[in-house]
Amino acid sequence: MNTNIELNTSIELVNPVKDNVVIKDEAKFKTMVEICSALFYGNDAGKFGAQKDAVAKKLMSLGEAAEMGDYKARAEINAIVKFMIEPKLLEAMKVFDFLGNYHQIRYDEQPRVKTYNYENLDARIQAANSDVSFAGKNWIEYPVATRTISSGMVIDYRELAAGNFDGTIAEEADQVQIDMNNKGVAYVLGVLKNSLANNTKYVKNYATYTGTTPTKQAVDGMIKKMRRMGKVSILGDYAVLSAICDWNGYKTVGNDTLPFFTPAQVEEIAKVGLNGFYNGCALVELANPYNYTKPLADKSGFETYYADDELYFTAAGVNSPLHIFRRGGITTMSGNDVETGTIKTRFDVEIGADVVKGREFEIGMLAAQ
Repeated sequence: MNTNIELNTSIELVNPVKDNVVIKDEAKFKTMVEICSALFYGNDAGKFGAQKDAVAKKLMSLGEAAEMGDYKARAEINAIVKFMIEPKLLEAMKVFDFLGNYHQIRYDEQPRVKTYNYENLDARIQAANSDVSFAGKNWIEYPVATRTISSGMVIDYRELAAGNFDGTIAEEADQVQIDMNNKGVAYVLGVLKNSLANNTKYVKNYATYTGTTPTKQAVDGMIKKMRRMGKVSILGDYAVLSAICDWNGYKTVGNDTLPFFTPAQVEEIAKVGLNGFYNGCALVELANPYNYTKPLADKSGFETYYADDELYFTAAGVNSPLHIFRRGGITTMSGNDVETGTIKTRFDVEIGADVVKGREFEIGMLAAQ
């Protein structure tokens, strides 16, 4: 299923106000966030004793003021929710470490890629005292543009003012974190695909196929190319990997097809749905959840966050040419939604990605036409 999802999403607000809360005592604020989190998630907030009552009173006061239009109170509430979401989001984004070289930089830093190639690297068999060529490095450095991944939620200030803390804040905060992470991964994979598909200047290990899954011949051919750079991992959606996994189950000798699943393979498939390896390559599933805000036109299901018919081939031991940047943490703002008129809180994170020019061949890809 190929999906056209807007990965770099935004939320249009009227008169948005950026939240900028100065935290004077980080330890005290951290404790407050922990207590708020316990209240919102229905955990054991009683262990905090009198501090819980003080925080509950503070939340009710902030909710009442925010309901009356106090932007400072909204900013304080948003800061609490932001620091509930941010640790989970940054932890989830560690998946970028697996996809490529993941860089976490400050807001005042510019994402840049620095790479090189060798010139005159030419070992020879020759007579003594003959001329020798010496290799030199040709350095290239260039900036990488970032894109903003956005999500949003509606905080019910009236519920907070009434002391109803076990409403929908915890559920919506979790959904914001999941949504932003999934859209971030989808954006990075989109950059990767475009870099490989549009590469016309350098060596290219990219091919397309027809049908629902690539053929065994196409997969084996890509493995042979990539294997010369190291042992290969194949990354993709469960739907494609499970089809590859099925190829482990037989061998054709002459006119006979011989099954040869071992008991260990059968047990592995029963437990995880996949064999871990095919033809010497690790099969690595990239989680591709449904986007519940995007039902299919025929209502038979939901769109996924990225295409489920693509396979990526990477060689182990090769420093990935895919660079991923996250600049700063989460920023928030609030304003009136232009469609509904409700007060929404918007959460943004900056992500950038690029495949190093000239090194596209280090990643192979098979994609549906």
